[in-house]
Amino acid sequence: MTTTQIPAGLETPSDKPKRWDFSRDAVTPGRLTAWGAELACASALVAPLADIPWEAGAAAGVVCTGAAVIYEKAKGSWRRVMVARASSWLATTGWLSYALATRPTLLTMVIGVSTWAAGAAVNISMDKWGETTREAEKEFHRRLAQGEEIAKAQEGWAKLLYDICGIEGAVADPIVDKWPSGAGETVKITLPSHMNIEALKGYEAELAGALHLPKGGGVAFSAGGADIPRNVVFIAITRKNLMAGAIPYPNLSPSTVNKPIGFGRIGNGSEASLNLKDEGALAVGAQGSGKTALMKTIGLGYIRCDDGILWDMDTSAKMSAPFINPYLRHGIGVPLVDWPATTADECELMVLAARAIISARKTYYADLLEDENVDNLPARPDLPAILIRVDETKSMSDAAAEGLDWIIEEGRSVNVRVMNTGLRATRDFVTASMDELMPGRIGLRTNNASELQMLFPDHGAPDMAVFTDPGTVVYMSTTKGPFQPTPAKAYATMPDPFPEGSPEWQRMVDLFADAARQLSPLRPLLDEVSANAAGLAYEQRWARVIPNLRAGPSGQMTADRVHESVWELYQTWPAPIPASVLLHPEVDEDGNEVSYSGGAATIPRLSETVLDDDALERAAAQDAAIELAKTKVAPKSNDQLAVELFASLGRPVKPSEVYPLMVKAGYDKSERTFRDLCARLSLQNKVVKGDDGTYAAVECGEVPNAAGRVPGDEDDPDGRGDAAHQ
Repeated sequence: MTTTQIPAGLETPSDKPKRWDFSRDAVTPGRLTAWGAELACASALVAPLADIPWEAGAAAGVVCTGAAVIYEKAKGSWRRVMVARASSWLATTGWLSYALATRPTLLTMVIGVSTWAAGAAVNISMDKWGETTREAEKEFHRRLAQGEEIAKAQEGWAKLLYDICGIEGAVADPIVDKWPSGAGETVKITLPSHMNIEALKGYEAELAGALHLPKGGGVAFSAGGADIPRNVVFIAITRKNLMAGAIPYPNLSPSTVNKPIGFGRIGNGSEASLNLKDEGALAVGAQGSGKTALMKTIGLGYIRCDDGILWDMDTSAKMSAPFINPYLRHGIGVPLVDWPATTADECELMVLAARAIISARKTYYADLLEDENVDNLPARPDLPAILIRVDETKSMSDAAAEGLDWIIEEGRSVNVRVMNTGLRATRDFVTASMDELMPGRIGLRTNNASELQMLFPDHGAPDMAVFTDPGTVVYMSTTKGPFQPTPAKAYATMPDPFPEGSPEWQRMVDLFADAARQLSPLRPLLDEVSANAAGLAYEQRWARVIPNLRAGPSGQMTADRVHESVWELYQTWPAPIPASVLLHPEVDEDGNEVSYSGGAATIPRLSETVLDDDALERAAAQDAAIELAKTKVAPKSNDQLAVELFASLGRPVKPSEVYPLMVKAGYDKSERTFRDLCARLSLQNKVVKGDDGTYAAVECGEVPNAAGRVPGDEDDPDGRGDAAHQ
């Protein structure tokens, strides 16, 4: 093994590299001084016994003095250290020469020892002093060099801003905020007192070019918070192309609409987000820029909130599909979008329902606002906020667009907000109310920079070089911040951008199914006041929209187009009132609008708020059975627990009603597998299946007080028949 291969600190004395002054790490200059003084003292003590001429002692002292001076000079010591070290050796040499010449007496030796002690003390202190002064000298030179670098950087910024922006007298702060992501830094610039951030707007591209930044990197300006002087500007410099590639959606942890909804990352590693409870948002981008993907990302952030409900006006059905297909196709959880409107009539109906909810909330919850001493309605699980996502305003009818304007103007105080997208930032795509009353702005790639100029009218079009990939955005908020257009990269929610088979690819493949499994229990129900105000438009929404989403080529719903549990549920719903009829009700002979009534078409959820007293007792019995099954030393089998839960309901029921109770008890199989279990239990005569697809527990000793089997044709009105149930 060579010297360079030996780990530091483990070398043997022969392995350690020699230095030209023959010293080692363990031998300090102080120790060398002490050894030299001891040698001089020893020479004086043996002088009476040896005929040593005094010239020899003087010559030895001069040699030692020269060696000490050369050593200190090689070490880079200050001149005062070398003088002190030389003086100490010369003093010892003088005494030694005197002692050799006159023969030392006791007094002479006492003086010699004292001289040695003083010399040793001086030399050892010089050793420590020399190290300290040398470090101080290094620090001084380092600070001097740093000061020169700072001055050079400040001069460079002053020249750059003068050459590019025509600003004279700008001063850069010496402290540069390096980003934790390593992608760039933020520089604080103090402009002349009569200038502010407006003097820099429009120069982003020129400064990025002067700083030799890559495409996807760039420069962004910020005025800072309210306590920052007007003439101070923060320049964010992104030196790496963070807009290339994809950032997988981070996690599905629960959240609240009372916090900003994250949708991507900015250059310094912070999350890009907007507060969608308190402000609406507008996104503009050309086809292929990633608008729909952005809306999916924002939708995922919103459904993680247990106090927010998502409605979609999506005539293309692209934006809503990933949120409802886990339920419609696979029977997982509940639909994550509470109301997907995919036809023009359904969109208009949603607008009318939202308007009715806004009016009802303003009236009914007025006392709540007064009691809690707030101006805006709080958002919480029993009183959820509503976000209406609109995919392409231009695809909406005039009536729907006008209704959206009214919602934008009136819905803020009662937590009904709108997020809209458009291909262009023109009046064809963005109405005046949207432009003036939606403070959140997200710009994606456009075919003409003037489109983003219109989206950010007070700030100018951002540097178009940042839009290197789909999903690259520039965003801001005039009320919550950031207050200037800030580049960001939206999270990816689809597997396409990742290598097939990679962990990110697999996680994105399962992302929306995982969201349905994990977030369905968190999805809030619309408060009773709002649901009553929306009426049949809301209550029968699923009976109307499921055929719009999943109808076959013939235009009719068939069992093969949805999951078995969804088809069974759909079959039980009454025929809904068509959206066109609800929008344009008939008029009776007296000229009054005809009111319509009908059964609700809701997707069941286990909730005490919708159970009567008997149902509450049954729910308590179910919970007791579930807890017993979980805590018993010999836990019940899935077969036993299923039979007991069927019996606890007291009536023939569908497997889809029992399955959530099984899951609550720890059952981890799919609903389809549970249906197979039910079929097997039927063969074992523990439950029986009726012609309508319902099951009931058999009256037998295994299940005390169990509900009777489903009646069959063999039964007569006077009692049970003897024939076996088929």
